Amino acid sequence: MSYSPEIKRVLRNITIGQCAGLLGPLLFGNGFMLAYVLRLGIPSHRILFLFALLPLISMALTLPFAWRADCSGKKKLGGTGMAVSIAGFFLLPLAAFIPHDAMWWLTAGILIFAIGNTANNASWFALLSPIIPEEIRGRWFGQMRTSWQTISIIFSLGLTVLLHRHPEMYIFQLLLAATGLLMIVRLMFYMQIPELDPVTPPRDGFFRTLGAVLRIPGYLRFGIYLFLLSFISAGAGLFGLLEKETLGFSDSQLVMMGNLLSIGTIAGFFIGGKMVDHLGAKPVFLAGHTVFSLVLAGFLLRGFSPLSLIATVGLLSFFCGAMQGATGIASTSELLALIPPENKSLSTGFNLTLAAAGTSLAGLLSGQLLKMQVFPAQWMFCGKMLSAYDMLLAGFMVLTVLMAVSLGLVPTVRNLRSQWLPQNR
Repeated sequence: MSYSPEIKRVLRNITIGQCAGLLGPLLFGNGFMLAYVLRLGIPSHRILFLFALLPLISMALTLPFAWRADCSGKKKLGGTGMAVSIAGFFLLPLAAFIPHDAMWWLTAGILIFAIGNTANNASWFALLSPIIPEEIRGRWFGQMRTSWQTISIIFSLGLTVLLHRHPEMYIFQLLLAATGLLMIVRLMFYMQIPELDPVTPPRDGFFRTLGAVLRIPGYLRFGIYLFLLSFISAGAGLFGLLEKETLGFSDSQLVMMGNLLSIGTIAGFFIGGKMVDHLGAKPVFLAGHTVFSLVLAGFLLRGFSPLSLIATVGLLSFFCGAMQGATGIASTSELLALIPPENKSLSTGFNLTLAAAGTSLAGLLSGQLLKMQVFPAQWMFCGKMLSAYDMLLAGFMVLTVLMAVSLGLVPTVRNLRSQWLPQNR
């Protein structure tokens, strides 16, 4: 089926903008930002607090921003949010110039970046909904996500090589500044996206509209499950700290582990989509609990692996990424089957809020436990020396197994058609 040249141009611009602009948020997940803040001398419990700010801000502001987008215009709010996030991101490389105040600069930069990013995310799907033809929506989102994930992996591989050869601090700063410039490129392409839906503020108030959304059969139960799933999945955020501070990985090796996690995520997209199509969402979630439990157990038993330490951790990172990709597809597919055709920003925003709440709570709790030194810095297990991070991973492993019973909260949606939509993009 053919589409107008205008629609093709808009879809191409969206893809190019995403490929350029999503490299900024990527740095928080591929090990680069962790290596940077460790270089600045930030202690681990404060790093967990800093990284928890992203989902914490998303949890607090997604619903208000989604409501504002429906009332005043999606493109206006999203463009403003993108500009704010760029301003916050450019504060991050400046922290290295003021080491004694680095924590304050990082906190301010991440806060501003998170606020702007949340504003953009809250209106993103609603802005694109009338633009992308329904009959190609799932396929196009899949192609677009594969495009920016592939660019992200290539970019991360380049970071790995560069940091291996030039681990100096100024390289981190230059890469952060260059990534910020690419985010400006994304803003330029974003401003060319037309807003086709007229601005029609909801007739009822915020709380009454939200109450109607929460009364959708199965919606709230599934949101609670997403909160629990996000909480246990946040245990993967400890991998980088363990690799750097306990296992002694270099900056380039840290980024390489993030690359393997991203590659696993792409594999998870494919596997999760096929499983949802043929089996439904629940088997994917059950498989996710099983795989993540085994990954966490693998980290604890890494000393017994016949493979080298790098190969063992890399393999575990790959399987963790596959779990995240597959459960992400299942989560989005289930959510799309539940939400109503009206108030889409608010109905998707509530689930994003619960998911962000689970992630931020896990990060803040882990940080406080490390700060209070609840766990011993070193302990023996089957003759192998482990760390406080391993104790936290053991706790997440137990929770992952126990929370498998929460699968009863996932509603059974018949005739569910898998859609390859990203959760945030």
